[in-house]
Amino acid sequence: MTRKEKDWVIKVQMVQLQSENPHLNDYYYQKYYQKLEKKADEELLGQKNRVQSPKLVTPYIQKAEAYESVVRIEGSLGQVAVSTCFSPRRAIDAVSHGTQEQDPAAASSQKLWVLCRIEKMFLQLLEIEEGQKDGLPQSCYSEEQNNQVEKLFQALKTQEQNKLEEAADSFLQVLSVKKGKTLVARLLPFLLPDQAVSLLLVITHHLPLLVRRDVTDQALHMLFKPLGKCISHLTFHELLQGLQGLMLLPPGSSERPVSAVLQNQFGISLLYALLSHGEQLVSLDSSLKEPNRDHTAWKDMIVLIAWEIARMPTASLAEPLDFPSNLLPLFCHHLDKQLVQQLEARME
Repeated sequence: MTRKEKDWVIKVQMVQLQSENPHLNDYYYQKYYQKLEKKADEELLGQKNRVQSPKLVTPYIQKAEAYESVVRIEGSLGQVAVSTCFSPRRAIDAVSHGTQEQDPAAASSQKLWVLCRIEKMFLQLLEIEEGQKDGLPQSCYSEEQNNQVEKLFQALKTQEQNKLEEAADSFLQVLSVKKGKTLVARLLPFLLPDQAVSLLLVITHHLPLLVRRDVTDQALHMLFKPLGKCISHLTFHELLQGLQGLMLLPPGSSERPVSAVLQNQFGISLLYALLSHGEQLVSLDSSLKEPNRDHTAWKDMIVLIAWEIARMPTASLAEPLDFPSNLLPLFCHHLDKQLVQQLEARME
């Protein structure tokens, strides 16, 4: 190739990389380079002659403002678009334009639909995070940003299902994908307390199902830290509602759902955190210690969980991400000494 031809090829490739908002359109490269810069600063701290890390620099080119789809192929994932060299990613809409009579139970179609939803919601999340780059507290968020958060929350909002195994629940399907778990973990800090609590209760209620679906990804643990901050907003009644589903024996089964939860690191960590919060609520509010339906349910729940832990082999019990300091005192308040000693042996 001649020099002129090489320059032309380079120019075409550089045009494709243009972006008016690189932190949004080229998010992963920008974050990767920031990590490289931070690492270089730490390694070369105190050195005068710092070697600059290589970075791709492209001239600024105004992108085309108009973008219209011109061809749609029924049943396909992509669509042909104008100005693809200015914005190559937008040439793929990842939306199936097939008929609405498609079978929703088909696994492949369902997964593509879930991945498409997650991708669209991630783009909304990146816009929210872009607006929060200045590090302002949540009270200072603009009305537009609050509307974006509300819109994204509504997209995740779940509908009650009669059967937990049904794949129709949109929120559970999002959490069945690793990128969906990342999306929820990064969204939780932006949500209002009541919104975060509603998602926490759904996760707690469907915890055994989520644990089974996470066998391959092993990514549920990334939800523990943001969910831990939501637990403090739970009322005692909400806490009982979330945990009672783990105690019920499924039809035709001799094993309670909490058994599967105790064998998963995220599951046991979330369960311990919920029990710890319940103990804090009871210790701070004397009215919760009075005999009533909630107090009886709380005590029975602690006994059932303790028996499940005691009868489970130590090798099967997962190691929690965090062990609350008030957990053993909680069991001491409601259990006999022999059972407490068995729990101590399991939890060491």
